[in-house]
Amino acid sequence: MLDHNLITYHQFEHRLPNGEISNASKKIINKLVEHGFEAYLVGGAVRDLLLGLHPKDFDIATDATPEDIKAIFKGKCRLIGRRFRLAHVYMGNSIYEVATFRGTEPGDRVMKKGQIIRDNVFGTVDQDAIRRDFSCNALYYDINEQTILDFTAGVHDLKKGELRLIGNPNKRFVEDPVRMLRAVRFHAKLGLTLTEEMKQDIINNRENLRQVPTARLFDEAIKMFHCGNMEIAYDCLVELKLFEILFPMPAKIARSDEQWDLFLRLAFRNTDHRLKNGQSVTPVFLSACVMWLEFIPLYDQLLNNGKNPHDALHEATSLVMANQRHHLMVPKAIQNGIRQMWMLQLRFKKMYGKGVYSTLHHPRFRAAYDFLLLRSEVQERLSRKAEFWTNIQSLSPEGIKSLIFGKKVKRKKIDHAL
Repeated sequence: MLDHNLITYHQFEHRLPNGEISNASKKIINKLVEHGFEAYLVGGAVRDLLLGLHPKDFDIATDATPEDIKAIFKGKCRLIGRRFRLAHVYMGNSIYEVATFRGTEPGDRVMKKGQIIRDNVFGTVDQDAIRRDFSCNALYYDINEQTILDFTAGVHDLKKGELRLIGNPNKRFVEDPVRMLRAVRFHAKLGLTLTEEMKQDIINNRENLRQVPTARLFDEAIKMFHCGNMEIAYDCLVELKLFEILFPMPAKIARSDEQWDLFLRLAFRNTDHRLKNGQSVTPVFLSACVMWLEFIPLYDQLLNNGKNPHDALHEATSLVMANQRHHLMVPKAIQNGIRQMWMLQLRFKKMYGKGVYSTLHHPRFRAAYDFLLLRSEVQERLSRKAEFWTNIQSLSPEGIKSLIFGKKVKRKKIDHAL
């Protein structure tokens, strides 16, 4: 192991709360060490503990190969990944990611136009450190010695509150363009500053995101949506011209229409608030909010061309999904959830009759109702509808029946606009 750049921090210097590390991850590390291997807690868990946060994941790095790991944890280990082979070790109901140190020497590495397609070159801990993306993620914690190994001045950068890329940005952002999205997420989630130089490097390299598989981009978008500070992330994505790569039409509409920009901000604010309060969130909700901007003009156009509201809704939804898959692939299950949420916006127009009951008991009612409330904040004409669906939820079954059947409803010319 080369250690000419290594700084070792002892417990009295770093004060990392060892007691907050999961017992299962400690057991995995100790078992690897007992079999003669190096093993450390690494990456986000070390970073978050130093920042006083409570990590959910405890990743482990070791010089044991994936096959070694599988042999040690018989029956509790599964090897995954083609691009990067690593091990999942099962402890109770949790999965722990155990990765072999990445190396810098030639070997089983496949590059295409500078981008890493496959990389299973193994090496030493110091080589692994310089292969990582940001200095704050290249910290290794020895649970027995209670020391932090820092090869890239990551502790120093954390103290400065700055996010620093390891290596040449014009190489590292080409190798894996998703690092640009991760930079924005870490900025929003952790409050780490992006220097003006890094911002410009991201703008210069942003087109490389188009080379990333669209399914992987969706996964990264959802991590961003649920980072807890998506409104901050949104501002950064817009500034760095990344939002328009992920969601081209919504980005264009929000840029030219303050109403829809506000709608997105309210949606992001709503999800940030739910996460801070420990409430559940779903990828369907924010995906539906963002793509609604593209859906509405398509829906209106189809209505104007003579389509009935039901057919127009489903056709416009299919068009949005077809357009979006060229930039960011939304899984079928999420698409179905979005379609149901949007369909309920049409059903919310019916505020009398038996249909009210089926709408109230629809599995997507709560998410669709929250969506309606957001819409009503930027479109005053929806306030009466939002008030009706708010009030009816607090009524008894008899009260609901009285409300929707208690008086004759004058037939009006139906407004099909959403």
